[in-house]
Amino acid sequence: MDLQTHQPVPGATLAGTDHQQTVADDNGVFEWKTGTGAQKVTVTSIGYLQRTVLVKEGAGELLIFLEPAGYRLNTVQVTGWSTQKKDNQLDVAQSVGVLTPGDLHRNSGLSLENSLNLLPGVTMQSRSTFGGQRIIIRGYGNNTNFNGQGVQVLLNNIPVTDATGTTILDDIDFSTLGKVEVIKGPASSLYGSGIAGAVSLFTLKPQPNQTRIVEENTFGSYGLWRNNTRVETANSHSAILFNYGHQESEGFRQHSASNKDYAQFSGDFFVSDKSTISTFFSYSNSHEELAGEMDSSQFYSKQKWSDPAYLVNDSKVDIESFRAGVTSNYKIDEHFSNQSTVFFSGYTLNSPFAHGLTSAEAFTFGGRTGFVYASTPGSGSVAVHGILGAQFQKTLAFNKSYNLTNDTVGGIRGDLQNGSQNYNLFTEWKFTLASRFIITAGGSLNFTEYAITDLLANSANPTHANQGGDKAFSPVFTPRVSVLKGLNDHVSVYADVSAGYTPPPTADVIIAAIGRANLGLKPEAGVQYELGTKGDLFNRKLSYQLALFDLDVRNKIVSETVAAAGGLPQYTAFVNAGRQQDLGAELSLSYVLLDNRQAAVTLLRPFVTYAYSDFKYKDFYSDNNHNAATVNYSDKKVAGVAPSVLNLGVDLETRAGLYAYLTYRYVGAVPYTFDNLHYAKSYSLLNGKIGYRTQLGDHFSFDAYFGADNLTNSTYYTFLFFSGNLAGTTDPHFLPMPYKATVYGGAKLAYIF
Repeated sequence: MDLQTHQPVPGATLAGTDHQQTVADDNGVFEWKTGTGAQKVTVTSIGYLQRTVLVKEGAGELLIFLEPAGYRLNTVQVTGWSTQKKDNQLDVAQSVGVLTPGDLHRNSGLSLENSLNLLPGVTMQSRSTFGGQRIIIRGYGNNTNFNGQGVQVLLNNIPVTDATGTTILDDIDFSTLGKVEVIKGPASSLYGSGIAGAVSLFTLKPQPNQTRIVEENTFGSYGLWRNNTRVETANSHSAILFNYGHQESEGFRQHSASNKDYAQFSGDFFVSDKSTISTFFSYSNSHEELAGEMDSSQFYSKQKWSDPAYLVNDSKVDIESFRAGVTSNYKIDEHFSNQSTVFFSGYTLNSPFAHGLTSAEAFTFGGRTGFVYASTPGSGSVAVHGILGAQFQKTLAFNKSYNLTNDTVGGIRGDLQNGSQNYNLFTEWKFTLASRFIITAGGSLNFTEYAITDLLANSANPTHANQGGDKAFSPVFTPRVSVLKGLNDHVSVYADVSAGYTPPPTADVIIAAIGRANLGLKPEAGVQYELGTKGDLFNRKLSYQLALFDLDVRNKIVSETVAAAGGLPQYTAFVNAGRQQDLGAELSLSYVLLDNRQAAVTLLRPFVTYAYSDFKYKDFYSDNNHNAATVNYSDKKVAGVAPSVLNLGVDLETRAGLYAYLTYRYVGAVPYTFDNLHYAKSYSLLNGKIGYRTQLGDHFSFDAYFGADNLTNSTYYTFLFFSGNLAGTTDPHFLPMPYKATVYGGAKLAYIF
């Protein structure tokens, strides 16, 4: 079975030390004759890492998990939400990026940026040492300088993105991820709203047919220390994993320390041939200090400056959170199955910053179910696979804000209760026709509602402007249709059209200064047109993916200042002010020069990814006033997106256990104001990691490693703020990374029972 998807791996070849051989059938099932004592059986399959398991005499049922080989781009299965059928990339008429354990641990594995940013068209940035992440996909998601919007993020089928559309990633333990899937552009037929797309995170799965204890420690520059203690066990009936992690760093600037504690449990229980129950529970406590952003002169002169306004208020983000979910996969009969998930999550947030204090509590609950139909393979000229489902999600948030001076809390200035909910009906149908044609069609009907109560609007505050209000957006249907043609067993071409929309967050819907709901504000809406091709050539040594796309976004939301009039003060409101057109091309290439587990060099693979982005504003203005003060940004480049991003890398692994990974990244110059008068300079980044892994007898495995980031001492940023233009004489838009190379090293020891 596939380690992550738990789907059969047909055609896997098994070879034993007694020269016995067999091949798994279409359901992954095989028979093996056990002899006297134990023997080693080696399992191989295209697209998976070779696996050797110990088969004992009279073993009975044996469940073997195979780990996808990420270096073969188009053979890694795409999970999605639907059950029964998992697709190889060649059959997916959409640009999907997949990261496997090899991709996630080609660096320290503590941050997701270095791995996720290898996918063309995807950019992840962090506001603090290990927090405040924002994901931008194909130029969308850059309309916020804080937590990401427009992308749906899930962790083990549990939504991380809440009902307000906000995604907070500070409490995600990236070091325990085993797989990441990124759908680029609207994924309406399975995930509902969200123009940027969907990011599905999956945690590690236990190694098969064994119980083991894993201890891992990583140390590095600026006081970095990470510890993982993990217990995992898996057999033919269940796969269970518990991990506790502690992580800390002093940060490279004053007041940029990070301290985190994580605990998580995951369990897959194979109840019967028809039923699997998967559970996930996690707790985290995250502390991220804020040092503030720099202006360009400070940044490019390599100062370690921290903003005094942040320091005097001890600015930070403290988040304590939990997340829980249960997923049931049930095969009703040979044609019908169901996957259902119920989830519950919550967090408390305390964040003093330069100009105040925010205190919040939020609780999210909901569920999702999908009924799947799959026709019998070979039953006719048309094979059908479809899903019909629904999702409901509600977030109850309690937000308070206070004045804050010299780290002393002042009077309360906001006390809001927010009840937000969204729900959708979705469907997707895939028809596999003769002559290798695959047609996919589907869509979702989406509902979004906000209800805000202002607890300060009472008799004790007669002059307080009531910030409460209700907003129910009109239902939005977002369709998707695609056509794929398989030219042969190794190459496919496709065309895809998909629509999405992103409702504004509650902060944009309510005009706090005048206590009025912004009833005229519309959701941003987008349509993406994509042409692409995928292939595995030269005996599957060369894998490629190429996509050309046009993502057209309407009703872009910007803030505008409204002058005082009619007894109302000057205030800021959000309006729909224009359109954005993102034209781009993305290429991924991977060439496996060597892939022989019996040779001295078992793997040698160079790879390259490249994204070209011609993203521009169209009919886009600074506000909706259209007066002398209004600035026309039409035909300007989209802020925060580099026209060219190139990644080069090489992977080397040896039979002796030595390995080395090297990655080079180039990011072109980026405008950080809408008027394009100010640019962040281009930069190059060179990262490397070397290590040694081995098996010590039957009971121990060992992995030691050393790595370095920014080997060439480049000046580069971890977060870039965007604005319409520069207000005043400074431009505090940069959050810097260390100006010199940072190093890390560590070891992982596992005891196998």
